[in-house]
Amino acid sequence: MSQIIQDPAFIAGIQYREKGEFPGAIAAFEAAIARFPEEAEGPFQLGLTYQQRGERILPPSMRERGGKNGIGDLAASVLGLGVVAASKAIGQTDWILQYREAFRESVTALRAAVQRDPNDPRFHHALALSLRYLGQTEAAAEAANQAALLQPGDTQYQERAAAFEAAATREAERDGGPTGHGKLTWNDVILPQRTKRELKQMQLLLENPSLSRDLGIEPPTGLLLYGPPGTGKTTIARVLAHEAHCHFIATSPAEINSMWLGESEKAVKRIFDEARAKSPAIIFLDEIDALLPSRSGGVNQYSDKVVNQFLHEMDGLVKNKRIFVVGATNRRDMLDAALLRGGRLSREIEIPLPDLESRRALFGLSTAGAKLAEDVDLDELATRTEGYSGANIKAIVNEAGLQALIRLSEAHPETRRILTKEDFDEALTNFTPPADDEAPNPWKMFA
Repeated sequence: MSQIIQDPAFIAGIQYREKGEFPGAIAAFEAAIARFPEEAEGPFQLGLTYQQRGERILPPSMRERGGKNGIGDLAASVLGLGVVAASKAIGQTDWILQYREAFRESVTALRAAVQRDPNDPRFHHALALSLRYLGQTEAAAEAANQAALLQPGDTQYQERAAAFEAAATREAERDGGPTGHGKLTWNDVILPQRTKRELKQMQLLLENPSLSRDLGIEPPTGLLLYGPPGTGKTTIARVLAHEAHCHFIATSPAEINSMWLGESEKAVKRIFDEARAKSPAIIFLDEIDALLPSRSGGVNQYSDKVVNQFLHEMDGLVKNKRIFVVGATNRRDMLDAALLRGGRLSREIEIPLPDLESRRALFGLSTAGAKLAEDVDLDELATRTEGYSGANIKAIVNEAGLQALIRLSEAHPETRRILTKEDFDEALTNFTPPADDEAPNPWKMFA
């Protein structure tokens, strides 16, 4: 019989949670875990508490739905996505950060429970739900299937496993197959020819490592994409994965960093273990400057351990395993120097702001699905947006669409539904362009 369930702190945690007093419940369960560190029930109940806390934060339309039709599609539902988009549009995104933090902590605690007792189906069942809320559908389906295998007679476990497996299949089909990074190609990326040529070189090294060995080339294990924000570094990494036929595994500081001692390092190890299992694979590290900053010791000892774990994993990559690490940053100067030496992120490619010709092409790409009036001159728009990134240009087109929506709502029903020069003029007026007198971007030092 488990001893922790008789612990006063554990009992208090249950009572606090039943009343919806989550901070008190979390503190109580953490105290109980400290007294019984080997027992799995403590982390399990803590994970459930974070899970329920996260569900309270979510808008009702995005919560897990059960009933006779089984499990719903959670945040993947159209209404749910609309809630997120609307929240971002009006700047009310605090709840998004809060719920993601709650479910990340839930996953950490539930994984600790699974590690202590991998044969308890409750742990896998709960872990699947928290992973699904974080959008990690494939991992959620694996956890749900494990619960169903451990207890095949439980209808609820079987329903969740079937629903999450179906959701994972739909996402894979939507994203273009098992690699999960869509059908993007180099034709979908607008870059200077020299930059695109360098990226295609990386693709060839990934596709045919034996050729590089025959030519005496030491294939790099990593690539750093650096440049100002909004220039498409994430999209480039996805295209590289698609063109090189690699699985795409993306992560960020928010997915790695944890308040639990040692859990961040374990998260790093899990990512590389997944990549080895799915080889050939690309591990994409967004905002790598925040994840792997220069080590300085002292109060930064915690982040130093994460950097050390990453360096250890990268040094352990077997050359013929075809595991490639791609980092993206707009603060190259903040990266740990050891990360950039040979054998790690040894290749660096700058992703610059688009020039005039590229801006014209970006406007054409962004307006491809829109109907434009005869007075809309994309060449003029490209000239007026010097210093703008691809993300800025896309935002201007979206803003023009919103201006047209307002205009059409006040116009005659027979008015043509098109974007006009006036819409773009208004969009450019409302959009805040990059200021010349802002602090210089550190990436420019490496141009």
